[in-house]
Amino acid sequence: MSPAPDSAECAGTGPAPDLPPDLPEVAAWCAEAGDWVRLDEPGSGVELYLCRVGERTRVLAVRGEIDAAEAAAFQNAAIDLVRTAKHVIVDLTGVRFLASRGLAALVRTQRAAEAVGSTVAVVSGGSRVVLRPMQVTGVDTQLQLVGALEELERP
Repeated sequence: MSPAPDSAECAGTGPAPDLPPDLPEVAAWCAEAGDWVRLDEPGSGVELYLCRVGERTRVLAVRGEIDAAEAAAFQNAAIDLVRTAKHVIVDLTGVRFLASRGLAALVRTQRAAEAVGSTVAVVSGGSRVVLRPMQVTGVDTQLQLVGALEELERP
């Protein structure tokens, strides 16, 4: 997997023609930016969409399953973003399964953000699939969790 594009590489890429219809909130929230890039490898079990919002905010919309096989790709993309953006929003509303390695990837992303002075917000969409593993393991107390993108201030 290639590293996440920085703002210069991402600018002007236009709307993602294959942004899935089950991510309407993130599509609407990022509509004005229009800078979409798909980061995952074709055929993988997880789809990773990057949107640049303003100069310092990136949205990583995730769709599919963050299981043992896909956690590394998710983690690499998220950590690359916290290294290049001041604010990273990880939208998990399209996630159908979140394994322990996915939880570990979220915690590692949070720690990487703290190390470089970035922030990470995780959008759960109120999904039990996302929230339950976080609550059982205590990961929910280590992250800034919101139910919807609308709860976050736009840049």
